[in-house]
Amino acid sequence: MYSPLLHRLREFSPHVATSDTRCCVQMAPATLARSLPALGNLLYVPMHPHASTSWIVPRGLLLEAMQLAPLLQIRWLVAASVITVDGPREWIDGIDRDGHVCARLYLLPDTDYLAWDALLASGEPASIPARRWRRPRPASAQLVCFRHRRMAGLEVFSATSATPDSPLSAQLVARIARTEAFPWPSEINH
Repeated sequence: MYSPLLHRLREFSPHVATSDTRCCVQMAPATLARSLPALGNLLYVPMHPHASTSWIVPRGLLLEAMQLAPLLQIRWLVAASVITVDGPREWIDGIDRDGHVCARLYLLPDTDYLAWDALLASGEPASIPARRWRRPRPASAQLVCFRHRRMAGLEVFSATSATPDSPLSAQLVARIARTEAFPWPSEINH
């Protein structure tokens, strides 16, 4: 059966040809910022912005680092998974209002799986407006744990660097880095 969403996702990642797209939900950036801390450790991959990208920070929300700005551009979350020779791999693509993938979040063995499912269940089921999508180019990759707090009537969104809680997570991150072709410290030193 032909799926336009799966067809578009195949353009984003070389290993999506056998992926199963589970859901697409619409979510406000502030809701996403409040939800991400519950997930624990994630591999966060912000994409290079497109020429038409303009950064919008929702009113009342502060960023501690500009590297988080792509997350606040997200309007839709598209969950996908694939079975690789190394085992299952699951991620969420964050799609901006122009239909570009602006960030990708990878599920790791250290991630809270129930919070992952709750995040996807908390959005409004949606379909992404038809756009001409381009394959995203990773700008960087970081293993992070997101934070959200209130300060002086504002919401503050931040992330701290994380280290894998398990050797399995460290191995998975290195494999994802090789597949997606972004530099990762363990790969650079070899």
